[in-house]
Amino acid sequence: MLMPKKLKDLSRGDYKRILERSRSRMEEILSRVIPIIQEVEKRGDEAVSRFTSKFDGVSLSSRDFLVKKERVKAAYKRVSSEVIESLRKMRDQVYDFHRHQLPKDWSISKTFLNKGEGSYTLGQRFVPFDQVGVYVPGGKARYPSTAIMATVPAKLAGVGKIILASPPSKEGEMAEVVMVAADIAGVDLMINVGGVQAIAALTLGTGTIPKVDLVVGPGNVYVNAAKTYLSSLGKVGIDCPAGPSEILVLADDSANSAYVANDLLSQAEHDEESCSILVTTSEKLAEEVCELLTKEIKRFSRRKIMEKSLEKYGAILMVENLDEAVNFVNDFAPEHLEIMTRGPEGVLKQIKNAGSVFLGDFSPVAAADYLSGTNHILPTGGWAKSFSGLSVQTFLKLLTYQSLTKGALKLMAKDIATLAFAEGPYDAHARSIEVRQDIKFPTIPISLATFLLIVPRSINSWQVYTPIEGLSRDISCLVFPFSIS
Repeated sequence: MLMPKKLKDLSRGDYKRILERSRSRMEEILSRVIPIIQEVEKRGDEAVSRFTSKFDGVSLSSRDFLVKKERVKAAYKRVSSEVIESLRKMRDQVYDFHRHQLPKDWSISKTFLNKGEGSYTLGQRFVPFDQVGVYVPGGKARYPSTAIMATVPAKLAGVGKIILASPPSKEGEMAEVVMVAADIAGVDLMINVGGVQAIAALTLGTGTIPKVDLVVGPGNVYVNAAKTYLSSLGKVGIDCPAGPSEILVLADDSANSAYVANDLLSQAEHDEESCSILVTTSEKLAEEVCELLTKEIKRFSRRKIMEKSLEKYGAILMVENLDEAVNFVNDFAPEHLEIMTRGPEGVLKQIKNAGSVFLGDFSPVAAADYLSGTNHILPTGGWAKSFSGLSVQTFLKLLTYQSLTKGALKLMAKDIATLAFAEGPYDAHARSIEVRQDIKFPTIPISLATFLLIVPRSINSWQVYTPIEGLSRDISCLVFPFSIS
């Protein structure tokens, strides 16, 4: 089991290993992921069936991919009424939080440089994606909560069609509780496909599985790599790199060691690739948590998964003070950050990089996993430095627009031309202004344009420089005078 270590005593290699988590295997993972994606692109449904048989041990034809509506109705009879009631409460809680994220369209009327002349309009509007794919993991567990977490914000945003994919069980269908959760949340189409082949099929489209514009949802290291890779090719948008779960607990000597230990285990039980770390200013707390982990882990059904997770990616780190702890947190950028200190709100103000933050003794990650209302689809693997968690805005594209009058364009014309010539020179940019106004801008011979740098010398003149040695002195005094009416 884990042994406490002082953060400052870690070697550079050990520190790097902690920061990287499972990302250290990315080259190996992509070598397996990319061929699957390529096969799905070439062979469509046939490749999806083949990989489903290989990885899930289930033989499905393309006719079996889609979940029929009558099958969803039957699932309601097989899922307990208590679970269904809790799922509906979860939907309502998630809705209530996320409805406050809805942005508003707006527009303004203004004048150039706000000087009262040449009025025109600027604005922005939010447009939802047409089709979105939601991925719900399966295999080692069932995740009906993810179906609700991903779908409710999409519905609020006004997404046209939501397609949910989840791995089939040995019986050939996704978990019935996932079907029910997806229906409660408002999913339009359910697909019995998981893994890399599901991400590839949603991104590229097949004969049976529709192509989507955006894929959201967490997954294992392979699913996460597939999302990130396809996004890097410009094939699909994604929410965030949401891989194996992780938790970082920042605690001082006021923290309850039993709370800390069990919260670490709550995330370790997800997957062998999950990451659980304690950073504390208290040596006593570190030792108590270490002992409790050894004791508490024996009671859980997923003990073997927890042990492997802690062995590979767990750590108990001691620091001199809270400043050192906060610096580590911002470097690590955890998916879930619990702050169990005196005055946790003050510590929160120093946090820059985290997916979601949990303050005080009674805000465990499990609360947000299900019922507090915030979203549990969050960036992992340090990606919280550059990504946010899933929200209503994930499903919206921001469009800006402008409507200029002839008078407004005329006031801007000279400066537009100045900047166009300075950048390119981009003659056609200037010409697009010229044809709309009673203006004639200076022109440059095409043979010289490649070699000239043009800068404004004064309001009504241009100066042209060439970088060619020997010509600079002669041409540097070449001026094209012009005026704008």
